[in-house]
Amino acid sequence: MAKVLEFVYDIACPYAYLASRQVEDAARRCGATVNWLPILLGGLYEASNAPQGKAGSATDVMAKAKQQILARDLSMQAQHVGVPLVHNSKHPIRTVSALRLILSAAEGLRPVVTHELFKAYWVNNCDVSDEKQLQSIANKYNLQMDALNSDAIKLQLHTNTMRLAEMGAFGVPCFIVDGQFYWGQDRLFLAERALGRHDAKPRRNMRPPYNHRPHTLVYYHDFSSPWSFLAYQQVAGVAKETSAILICKPFLVGALFKSIGTPVEPLKALTSSKASHFRKDLNDWCDYLGVKLQWPSVFPILSVRALRVALCNEEVMRTLYCAAWIENKEIAQKSVLYEVLTKAGFDGGALLEQAESKEIKELLRKHNDEVLALGACGAPTFQILDPDGKQVALLWGQDRLNVVSDILCGWRPKSETEKGLSDPENRYPMARL
Repeated sequence: MAKVLEFVYDIACPYAYLASRQVEDAARRCGATVNWLPILLGGLYEASNAPQGKAGSATDVMAKAKQQILARDLSMQAQHVGVPLVHNSKHPIRTVSALRLILSAAEGLRPVVTHELFKAYWVNNCDVSDEKQLQSIANKYNLQMDALNSDAIKLQLHTNTMRLAEMGAFGVPCFIVDGQFYWGQDRLFLAERALGRHDAKPRRNMRPPYNHRPHTLVYYHDFSSPWSFLAYQQVAGVAKETSAILICKPFLVGALFKSIGTPVEPLKALTSSKASHFRKDLNDWCDYLGVKLQWPSVFPILSVRALRVALCNEEVMRTLYCAAWIENKEIAQKSVLYEVLTKAGFDGGALLEQAESKEIKELLRKHNDEVLALGACGAPTFQILDPDGKQVALLWGQDRLNVVSDILCGWRPKSETEKGLSDPENRYPMARL
């Protein structure tokens, strides 16, 4: 049976644009064909009861700190993929006519028409809702503009959108393999693995150089975060591979959430479709990393005491992460924490006593203040310092460890100022996720 990779997108999403520049190579590596499926992102928002509404952007309802992190991330991801990305001064633009134009083309033409429209939107600063702009593309490929208003084209776009909504999708880009969808251009490697390319990994551009002065990798984490748990499984290996100096800094992510205006329990603030996908995505990463994770019976984890213990002795980190996320131990309880530490060969009583000291409490507060001042929005957060101690980058999420590794090897994303963006605020567009 022929292998098929379905690529779901809307021209209005910059991350879908990045995905469009990678998906054909990914399919080729897997011996698969790509089925191009344009959908109306606004319709998907409406169907999934997205808080930003049908016409909004996913970032509209996010805390400012998270908006800024995501804007920088978009710039960095574009450079990491190696494609041009320019702020469109008209963003967001209605794309319904552009999507219908794609569907009016024969299947073999849909990829090139899609690329034309993405380039117009995300490189050339064009208004893809303008009839003259669409007419020029239609003329280039002998497409009929009259077809855009046909009932068949309208129905196909609606059907594509509703199909994704029924699957539980809430944004683009999505990759569908055998009825399972993977959301986000950075999850393309998971789709490749589902297609049978079992050695597929997150994108890397660099390998460890010789005679390389070591950078410093500061890993801000919280035992209450499953993503911090997954990052912990990898971060020591990343530091070793890149000859980086690893510094682990526990902090209270709940305190950060309160400070920046994010719900203290983000999962409860998600729509049902997004919350469901959160668990699937977590399981996908666990499968990829070969980690067996057990969701805690008591969540969220009140981690303050455990974090203080880790400040007393960094060697307890593995024990505490395993207790919380593999063994389902309630490490918020002092008696459980004592038992876990003692069983692992630590002096549980001494560590718990030291964790109550003024110095340790003050150190945790210092870490909380540090991560807030950096502009972080969650855990894990990675700060990369060059050999002279100057910050090179700040990244959020264990799914950015591939980029962290490349930066530690010497890859450098250009800042918006260095790129000379035409946007007067020197920023990249907020993504319609």
